[in-house]
Amino acid sequence: MIINVNQIVEDKGLTIHHLYPEGEPDLASEDSRIAGRSILDLRIAREGDRVKIRGSISSQVQFFCDRCLAPLSIPVDQNFDLLYIPPIGARAPDEEMEIDPDDLSVGFYQGQTIDLDDLVREQIELALPMARLCGEECRGLCPDCGANLNHEECACAVEQIDPRWAALKELKSGN
Repeated sequence: MIINVNQIVEDKGLTIHHLYPEGEPDLASEDSRIAGRSILDLRIAREGDRVKIRGSISSQVQFFCDRCLAPLSIPVDQNFDLLYIPPIGARAPDEEMEIDPDDLSVGFYQGQTIDLDDLVREQIELALPMARLCGEECRGLCPDCGANLNHEECACAVEQIDPRWAALKELKSGN
């Protein structure tokens, strides 16, 4: 969904309540997907070329546990308060720029449009945990036989030595 900045009346603003179709919007990561319908509520205000967007997104996201690959589904209820402005001057693509914490809630729009689907994807991804685990106690999969160690013990008794430490084991056995 794309909004045109020029169509936002400065004194009145714009209110949007949008119910996405099943499974939309598509997420950027291939291992996560939306389950069900996402609900977007926005209040948009404009002052000149500055656009203030306050809102919330409610969704259900499905993915797999990083350790045991069990399917998971978590609710996402994310509130946000963002400021969109036109790009500030032209910079070289590889030019570094220092930002302060206030800049983290500032976005830029090109031309006179803002893509709300990109905003929604970003907010959902920010709400997801970095380590996507079914639980803190998840034991994962056996690296040899692939058994889910949360549900069964495997018969693999081979001691696994981290190759980075193998040289130390040789030193110990040499004495």
